[in-house]
Amino acid sequence: MRAARATWVWALAAAAALLYPDHIAGAFDGVPLDRVAEALIVGGLVPALWWFYPSFLATRRARVCILTLAAWRIASSLLFVQDGWCVQFVPARPFAKDAGHVPHAWDLRADWRSFEPACSAIMTRSYHAFEDFPAWFFNLPPPNESWPQAIDIPPGATTPMYVRGYLTPATGGTLDFEGASGVTGTVSLDGRVTPWPMHVDAGTHTIAADAVLKYNKWALITKWNGRDLWSSGVTATVERPSPIDMLVRPWIGLIPTLLTVAFVGSWVVAAASAVGSPMTIAWAAASAATIATVVSAAPPEAARWVIPAIALAAFLPVPPRLQNIAGAYALVGVPWLAFVLAGGIPLIGKFILYEFGNDYWMYQRYGYRIVMQGYWLEGGSPLFYFQPLYRWITGLLHLVFGDSSVGERFWDGMCLLAGALVSFRIVRSFAGFRWAIVAAVLSLSVFALGTARYLMGFGLSEISSAGLFYMAALCAMRSRAPHARVCAIGAGVLATLAFYTRLNNGIMSFGVACFALSLTVPVRALASPWRSGLWRRISWWTVAGVWGGVACGLIAFAWRTWHYTGVFSVLHGTSGSLLAIFKPDSPMRANFDRLFTNLASVLTVNDPPRFDVYALPVMTGALVAVLSLAGVAKLRDLPAAAVLFFASAIAAQFVVAGSAYPGRFSIHLLPVTSALTVCAVARIAGASKGLRDRKSR
Repeated sequence: MRAARATWVWALAAAAALLYPDHIAGAFDGVPLDRVAEALIVGGLVPALWWFYPSFLATRRARVCILTLAAWRIASSLLFVQDGWCVQFVPARPFAKDAGHVPHAWDLRADWRSFEPACSAIMTRSYHAFEDFPAWFFNLPPPNESWPQAIDIPPGATTPMYVRGYLTPATGGTLDFEGASGVTGTVSLDGRVTPWPMHVDAGTHTIAADAVLKYNKWALITKWNGRDLWSSGVTATVERPSPIDMLVRPWIGLIPTLLTVAFVGSWVVAAASAVGSPMTIAWAAASAATIATVVSAAPPEAARWVIPAIALAAFLPVPPRLQNIAGAYALVGVPWLAFVLAGGIPLIGKFILYEFGNDYWMYQRYGYRIVMQGYWLEGGSPLFYFQPLYRWITGLLHLVFGDSSVGERFWDGMCLLAGALVSFRIVRSFAGFRWAIVAAVLSLSVFALGTARYLMGFGLSEISSAGLFYMAALCAMRSRAPHARVCAIGAGVLATLAFYTRLNNGIMSFGVACFALSLTVPVRALASPWRSGLWRRISWWTVAGVWGGVACGLIAFAWRTWHYTGVFSVLHGTSGSLLAIFKPDSPMRANFDRLFTNLASVLTVNDPPRFDVYALPVMTGALVAVLSLAGVAKLRDLPAAAVLFFASAIAAQFVVAGSAYPGRFSIHLLPVTSALTVCAVARIAGASKGLRDRKSR
């Protein structure tokens, strides 16, 4: 237990060391992760490694790297001036409620906690197109919180932009600026307006560019002697550099890059050594490389078909010690994450304009109010008509990845993988490792091929809620072991966060406790709990951890509502009454029509409901659960925990209806229904591991 706590401490230390913004710009200079290498490695690979092989953080090698990198970050912030130039936007009108006239970009290197920032962002790269500019703030509503007007957003907006900084070349050269039709302005060198390209002598000079941004044809490309300034080796800083600063800069720039590569590279090698199976490692590497290539080269509609192909891993010879979650992560998780990360490359370092008025636009604006304006407890609004926690999630992801929304894609990919691993875990206990691999891939394939596939990175809360639920389920399963009972508390915390993220799934948060029951207990044992010894096979510690955690979470949620409204309630101010299935003033027939339509939409993963071949595993899994509870032969031996968890997941659909964004309300069902479908097929095919084990006893 002490080792586990130490691992968490070192994981947080590693995150701080990797993400803390460096004063020396480079390939791995901390947040914002707006370069391809750092976004993929620090924002994608490192979380994946932590999930798969956290034990590496207990090694001396890892801790030396973490401490050295942390020391470097501290020294960098104390000894050197900030690389880059200060960029300030001054829109024609204020952009947000309770905000100053100058908006913040998602850039912690700028004075992001100032009400009126001197720098909206720090420029350390050229802006080649409109979406490269740190201008995410165009997504914010005006101070009256109505919809943005035409003059507030491009192409109708006219926005002055001021760039200030210092240029210190070692030898003289030519500085040039390239723009686009929507960018006009002047450039000053040492206080004198100068036409460009301009000759700049050796030494330190002040640079000031005053630009006006119109329409949406933007570019600001800075060049030194015909090369991109930011990769030319010339020193460009926010403040005037000292002589010592200039003396060491030529050779210190690679230090954070070398430290990061050494740390992550050692982690990858250690993880591969822990796997130890050449066949497994070869499959993980080859499948990931193939999928990344296909995703990068093929149209999205064709690239998604690589996901079902991952099921070929079920035919690989895998040693018994890897026929577990770790093996599934290597065989299924690695290629899936390659699919997720490769698909996100075009989004790195770019912002998008959301369609205002939609749910995902609301989450974004609230995330800005929380993180950039400091309304951490309020959460952007006193009442949570829109789901609460996801606004914090999207705000923190922007804090890490900057103006780009690519972090939401990476996070969603991790959440979907959590669900696939729960599918694997359920089926492995019932039908063995190979069937379990099929179940994990099936869960991901239903998403990748079906209606809901557009939701990954789209900016809605359903994938996050489902992912947190399935992470809670994994913790609950693990907490059954006597040495891991603290995981029960983790399961309760995660289940509570999942409920906060999607209030519709409140019943499901209590349903996580179903995994306090051993996965080897069949559904038929529920009919005679005393005779079957069911009560002895429940981890009551897990039940207490989950239900206690959720109960505390509900009280805290209600307290927060009372703090702002005077009403002690969990659902006050939400859309629950509007979306209720059974309404007192509605005819009973209309109520039941609403119920059947809602169930059909969720189970067919389409709204309005229609038959969809890609949704067959969801419909089949739901039918299998019902038949299993009804005691149908061959299905009553399915894992009771999985069937009951499905019941808790579908229960909310009898209470509230969902609308808009087809497939969103089905996400939380994909893993468990995929698992039940594969269990049923395995049982009918006579491949039930659990049944064979019981017969042998």
